[in-house]
Amino acid sequence: MAGFSFLWQSVIGLMLLIWVSMLPVATAEELTTTRPEMKKRIEALKNRTSRLPLPPPTPEEIASGRSLVNNGRLRALYLPPLWQSFLVPGWGSSASRNRSSVASTLKTLEATPDYAFKTRLFWIVSRTNDCQYCLGHQELKLRRVGMTDDQIASLDSRWDLFPANEQAAMNATRVLTIHPHLFGDQQIAELKSHFTDAQIIDILYTVARYNAVNRWTSSTGIPQDQSFGGDEHPELDTPTSAEFSSAESKVIPVDVSLRPKWESGDAVMDALTKARLRSPRVELPSMESARQLVAKDMPGTTPPVWFQAICQIPVAIDAWAQKQSMAREGKTPVDLRIRISWVTARENRAWYSAGHARARFLASGGDESALDSFEALEKNVEPGHAEALRFARKLTSTPHAIVDADLTRLQAHFSDHEVAEIIQVICDSNGFDRFTEALALPLEF
Repeated sequence: MAGFSFLWQSVIGLMLLIWVSMLPVATAEELTTTRPEMKKRIEALKNRTSRLPLPPPTPEEIASGRSLVNNGRLRALYLPPLWQSFLVPGWGSSASRNRSSVASTLKTLEATPDYAFKTRLFWIVSRTNDCQYCLGHQELKLRRVGMTDDQIASLDSRWDLFPANEQAAMNATRVLTIHPHLFGDQQIAELKSHFTDAQIIDILYTVARYNAVNRWTSSTGIPQDQSFGGDEHPELDTPTSAEFSSAESKVIPVDVSLRPKWESGDAVMDALTKARLRSPRVELPSMESARQLVAKDMPGTTPPVWFQAICQIPVAIDAWAQKQSMAREGKTPVDLRIRISWVTARENRAWYSAGHARARFLASGGDESALDSFEALEKNVEPGHAEALRFARKLTSTPHAIVDADLTRLQAHFSDHEVAEIIQVICDSNGFDRFTEALALPLEF
């Protein structure tokens, strides 16, 4: 028996090695380790063909005066109205939708005190996720606030050149982006030495939403814009100084690792129990403030803790409206959206999110045994739904490894509008996972 056991373990080990070797994780060369390589790649993105059809602007679009940025146009073409916003403070709120152009929005944002700081964090999130579209935008925005090319290059390899408070935020940003399941007390302690609790909530929420944006723009394959903020054909492939021309990136996801195997059902229930009993890592705004804000939409409602946490962020009420819309509206089956939320929460070890997804799954009539493993979750569902769940798992853990074939497989089962919704649910769930778990929010039920 001992020999048989050893042989069986060897076979399993070999199978795991083969499976790992087949995972489509990008190599360092594909990830463009140096700044000149990165610039060439984000410039070349202007000639990319979108994975979801993106026709040229119509005369009606042009005459409307609305933004013609490719990201916004793709969202408007394929997503329900309340799903379209990406809900980063200053961008995507109801206030920004009323502004006349991207140029005027940028001008307003550039005058805010923390705009350049948050844009640097966005650059780091985008480089960590290898999101070329967002990287191009952040390069241009950082130029507009007066950063030199060497200063921007320092974001990739010389964080020691930035103030201590920004270094703490940069470290927290990268951990929350690439290893959300490892984000914990250490990162919060580093942030607390430089920021107030309210500032930490704002930073973590913003970084979480940047992760959502990256997954949308990179997986849909949006081509880089030919104009930005009023500038026509801004060049991204600019010269790099000798100091940084061969510097290796310390931000790209070469250190990304496979997420741990999903825990057993008993371990999940234990984690959910602990999530109910835990205290947030920072002091949250008062629940009364949250009640007053949400009363505009649902009088007399005691909102969930996630809304309490963001109630002092300018886009809070927009986030509330979007959450309600994504639960009730759209072309995709609600059951599939719930399963996707469970997949992202399990991959990210986001127990507050997992508790909410589980409650919705059971309330919809789902069999709890389906939550025991990924294999159980994708069993006895339509082939297209199983494909969507596999896509959700990949986009959650290795967004930089998404390729054309991943979208092609989805498009074999779903319309382009449905594919867009599936992607948006994955993106929103990844943002929600990161924010709620980084703060260790207590589960309400």
